[in-house]
Amino acid sequence: MRRVVALQELAGPALLVIVAALLGTAVSFSTQTYFTDALVKVAIVAALYVFIGNSGVLSFGHISFVAVGAWTAGVLSVPAAEKPAIMPNLAGFLRDRSTGNLSSLALAALVGGICALVVALPLMRLSGLAAGIATFGVLEITHNMLRYEERIGPGLNTFSSVPETTGLRQAALGALVVIVIAFAYGRSRFGRLLRATREDPAAA
Repeated sequence: MRRVVALQELAGPALLVIVAALLGTAVSFSTQTYFTDALVKVAIVAALYVFIGNSGVLSFGHISFVAVGAWTAGVLSVPAAEKPAIMPNLAGFLRDRSTGNLSSLALAALVGGICALVVALPLMRLSGLAAGIATFGVLEITHNMLRYEERIGPGLNTFSSVPETTGLRQAALGALVVIVIAFAYGRSRFGRLLRATREDPAAA
């Protein structure tokens, strides 16, 4: 019975994603971009829910992890032949390499995860307002580094030549995968423990 209820709860958001993807196929290519963008943002919001929704802690840091991952995928996706023109000061290990869609996404997830681990170690004991302020500082530091550091990106120059590889199908599949993971985590032992810290920190 519990599994049936769980599947019903999961079916709602999953069905919305599928409907949005199907609607996207019925519009023009230029309008389809909005559907793709919306599905990507659904994946981001569902991923944010894994921590923020279960813990009740407002974390701006998770947006910085998304930014680092997206930046990594973007830099690695730009053709190596075009990097010297748009990112002349790029570090050598980034300048001389270019990867495809799936490999850049995997590396983006890895780099974002490493950043999350590094940030979590000193901040994981904070809660409430203190955690929100600290993670906002992380967001600002990340923004400034990605914006101005020319060894990891174009700096103040336009971030161009990133190939458009994410289509409607990939965005929908990505959103569905993230929703399933977020739902499964929420029902897992770790998800319940995290919610316990929100409801009763002393008991947790």
